Order: sequence, then structure tokens, then C-alpha cells
Amino acid sequence: MENNSIWKTTALAAMIIVMGPLLGYFTTSEYVRALGIDYIERGNQVRRHRDIIEGRAGNPWQYRVLAPYLINSAVKFFENFRISYSISSVFIFFRLIQDTFVMHLSYAYYRKLGLSLSYALIGMALLAWSISYSHYDSDLQFNTFFDVIFYLLAGLSILQGRFIWIFPITLLAAFNRETSILIPFLPLLVSVFALPKKSLRKEITVFSAAIVTYAAIFIGLRLTYGNQEVLIPYGRQPGLDLLQYNLFRAVTWQQLIATLSIIPIVAIIGYRKWPLQLRVFFWAIVPIWFVIHAVGAVMAEARLFLVPQAMVFIPGALLGLAQSHTSAFRRADHAHDKHDIH
Repeated sequence: MENNSIWKTTALAAMIIVMGPLLGYFTTSEYVRALGIDYIERGNQVRRHRDIIEGRAGNPWQYRVLAPYLINSAVKFFENFRISYSISSVFIFFRLIQDTFVMHLSYAYYRKLGLSLSYALIGMALLAWSISYSHYDSDLQFNTFFDVIFYLLAGLSILQGRFIWIFPITLLAAFNRETSILIPFLPLLVSVFALPKKSLRKEITVFSAAIVTYAAIFIGLRLTYGNQEVLIPYGRQPGLDLLQYNLFRAVTWQQLIATLSIIPIVAIIGYRKWPLQLRVFFWAIVPIWFVIHAVGAVMAEARLFLVPQAMVFIPGALLGLAQSHTSAFRRADHAHDKHDIH
């Protein structure tokens, strides 16, 4: 009996481990298919990478240095050992590793939120499906997927009560993308609204260290690379001009629906069934994320909304459905018991 339990646990662990790279391969291949190898090898992807390394990519790209420098290290590795390769193969393999991490982290995060194994696996699949439709007007977008990784790591650390990990996560995330500014606030808000008051004093120390680190890196990058030309998307100025552009283009809603589908709606319907920590994540991330991207980015590039999709909407929808299913089962079981009594 004990051997059967060990074999079952081993088989489940193996299935989860294998699903990560399989789903990662699926999502990466969808991006590669949409972009084409020729673009990845010789298009804007390579030019932007080289511009960042040379310090002339413009604002904000020049300040998103984590992925380009890691990729550049991989490129130099191949050069030092005189291994035949193409730049596109390095890019694709790097993205495959990122997507695999996203899948495994999402599973761990969903389980920690209280979802069953089967629902957590469904969550992985839903996230992979969302990613596969998020390639509109995109390249391989390494900083976007690092953003998802860092937010999932932050959420997992908070749910495990390991708030101290927010500091190194923020340190790395600040080199990746400016949207990581919300990460230090997550454990602080969870401490205020979801934990006993005595935890707040300890968390303020972690928050202070993390936010100071973020600010130092944010400012340091701008001092290091100097003022860069601000890149204006499609000639639309941030603010009301870009908001109008976003709201009145059919493609905005087509891409958001393709990437997010009805998952946010299902999630919000089940809001009352969420654990308190997830509710805090919702209010800390979702409203400001949508407002900032509505006035400061092109919303049709729906990959920009993968962080709230992975962190909040997918687990929120599944938690609501799981609890509704459990309640329905209990009602049916209770009705059956009453029938037997009579």
C-alpha cells in the first residue's frame, strides 16, 4: 500500500515536471510561428538587443537591461567555445526557459492559494493558452515574461510567509522592467489587511529595504545610460491621446478578449470566495495596472496584462468555480441523505 502511494506521488511529480516544458514549448512556438525565424534572426528583435547593449535603445527600453545582458552572456559563451549557433536559437531557447519557469511557478502559486492538483494543472493550461494569444505586435518580449516570473515568485513568497525574499526579487526585477515597482507593496498590504498587526512592524523593514533598492536601481540606470529619447507608440502621446487610441480601436478589444477571454469576468463573479491574500493582490495590482497601461501603453499588445491574468484572474476564476462545484456536490449529497432518511 505504501509502495503504491510512493509510485503515485512520483508519477504526479513527474507529470507536473514534464508539463512545464511541454506548455513552455507550446507558448514559445506560438510566438516563433507568429514572428517567423527571419524576423527573430534579423528583425527589430536583434536590433533592439544590440542597441540596449550599446546604450542607445531609447526610453524605456534602455533601462530594461536584465534579459539583454543575460542573453549577451549566453552569446559570448558560444563565441568563446567556437560553437556554431544563430542568434535566433539563443533567443528562442532563452524564451523557452522563461516560459517553463512561468508554468512551474504558476502551478506552485495556484496550489499555495488552495487550489487542488487538478485545478492547478488547469490553471497552468489556461495561462499557456493566454500566452499563446498574446503575441500581437510583439517580439519575444523577454522582459514581459521576466515580469510574470518575478510577480509569481513574489506572490509565492508572501503566501509561504517568506517576506524576506521580496528584497532579492525586487533587486532583480528592478533591472528588468519599471512595472516591478508594485512588488514591494504586496507584502506590506498583505500585512496590513490580511495578517495580525504584529507582523506589520517586521514587514515595514522589508518594504523599506525593497523600495529603496528599487529606487536606487531605477535612478542608477538612468544616471548610467543618461537621458534617452522617449519612444512614443504610434505617435500617440501618453495620457488622453493614448487612452482614446486604446479605447476606440476594435483591435484593442479583439486582442484583450483573445488573451484574457472571459476569465477576468468569471474571477470577479467569484470574488467573495477568494482567500484574503488574493483579494489584496487584486486591489494592489489590477486597478493601477489597467489605468497605467490604458494611458501609457498600447492595450492591444495584450501580453502587457499577463501579470494580472497569472496572479489574480486565473486563480480567482478557478477558486470560484472550485468552491461552487464543492457547494453543489454538498447540496446534492445532503439531498441524497435526506431522501435515504425518509
